[in-house]
Amino acid sequence: MRDGIITIVAVIIAFLALDDISTDTATSFAVERGALVMCGVWFGLVSWRTRRLGRRGLRNVSLGVTVALALAQSAIGPGTVPSLQIASVVTLAGLGWFAVLAGILVRSDGRAGIQPAAGRI
Repeated sequence: MRDGIITIVAVIIAFLALDDISTDTATSFAVERGALVMCGVWFGLVSWRTRRLGRRGLRNVSLGVTVALALAQSAIGPGTVPSLQIASVVTLAGLGWFAVLAGILVRSDGRAGIQPAAGRI
């Protein structure tokens, strides 16, 4: 459950950082970019940790989404408006994916009988 809660907090922080970057006129976004890096590290870590649910596909998709988010965020800068551009779509879909993953993690930890997947990588 802890991973799910931290993941939703990371999604919110990432969204707020991206919103600040795209709407502010500052010349440096070191704090916001740092927050995005920390969120990206968490997303990668939680993606890897989903293997204990015994869902290799879930882990692989989450790792792929983490990489896509890392690549897309560099295209978002001051004055970027939400649109159908690839960076905007990938960012919105990626944050949405991790919000869904957070729900999956919270739900799976709350169910009785979830056992770690022994030996699965």
